[in-house]
This record gives sequence, C-alpha cells and structure tokens, in this order.
Amino acid sequence: MKYLAIDTSNTHVSIAVAVDERFFSATLPVVNGHSEETLPLIQRLLADSGIGLAELDGIIYGQGPGAFTGLRIGCGIAQGLALAHDLPLIPVPTLDVIAFQSGAPAVQVVMDARMNEVYTASYRDGVAQTPITLQARGELTVPSDIPVLAGDCAQELTCLGKTVYELRPDAASYIRLVRRGGYAAVAPEAAGLLYIRDKVALTAAEQQARKHG
Repeated sequence: MKYLAIDTSNTHVSIAVAVDERFFSATLPVVNGHSEETLPLIQRLLADSGIGLAELDGIIYGQGPGAFTGLRIGCGIAQGLALAHDLPLIPVPTLDVIAFQSGAPAVQVVMDARMNEVYTASYRDGVAQTPITLQARGELTVPSDIPVLAGDCAQELTCLGKTVYELRPDAASYIRLVRRGGYAAVAPEAAGLLYIRDKVALTAAEQQARKHG
C-alpha cells in the first residue's frame, strides 16, 4: 500500500512516502516555519518515489499533542491534499509513535510541552496504559516497573535508573505503525487534533509568578 505521512509536531518537519516496502523519507529542522518547509518536502519525496498524490491509499498525520502552530499546519496540509485527491486521512497520536520507535516493551513517553511542562503517557507492548497528560517537568513521575524514558526532551529530565532514548516522531514510523493496524481512517472534513492543553502561552504575570514561585 502507498502512504504519505506528515509530522509537524515539534521543531522539525518529518515527511515519508511509502510505496509497498520502499520508503522515501526526510526530516528537516524548521528554519522559516512549518508551512514553508512541509509542502516542498512532500513534493520532493513524491517525485523521488515516482507516484502522484492520487495514487496514495491514504495520508497519515501527527494528531498531537505537540507544538500548537505546527500541528495546525500539518493537519491543514493533510486535509487540503486529501480533499483535492479524495483520500482518507489517518490521525495518529505523536506519543504512540515515540513509544513504537523506542522498541521497548514498557516505556514512559515524554514530549516537550514548553512552559516547563511535558506531555506524557505510559505504554506497554505498544498500548497506552494511561491517558496522555500534562505534567510539570520537576514533578514527572515514572512507574518503578517502567525501565525506559523516551521522547524529544528525555535527556533533560532526571529519572534515576531509567534507560533514556532521545526521540522525535519520525514520519516513516507513522507508516509502519499504521500498517500494524488499530488506527481508523477518517474523512478529510472530520480530521482533528489532540491538543491536551487549551492554553498555549503564559501571560507576563504568570511568567513572573513562575519565576518567583
């Protein structure tokens, strides 16, 4: 099957195209913004793969949580391409992909949420054991029977006795995960995002309170 996967949930853009067992993928740091980097990268990888958008079986996108603006851009691009070519969309939570990439039977996934917080959830055998929650970095707790910490800010956290993997969501891994099953396709107009946090920035007063709190 042929898929395009898009992740714009962090400081990088990750795109992958899979044509059966052949993968074409690239990850770039965001220099000018997610919108400027994403479409040219999609076009380049489709050209490399030798297929057009209309030949895809679906478009996979990072549902979140993650960077607010990046998520909206990625979802919007996925929706636009899917509508134009009558393709289904497959949303996948970003933390699910990091858990998959870790390869660990039991893992605590963490993703930078800014404002000194992280998005986190526990996974066993690839299945989420807890909802994705928002926690302060200094208050993160990892169950004693979970030996691995993985995510894009894992190296910055203090969790004694844990194996640490610094990982960002990788678009090719989205495709491999979807091919295992368990993620439902939706119509483009029904595509949504998983924000977790409604508030995306602190006021100046709140920033000062945190500094002195």
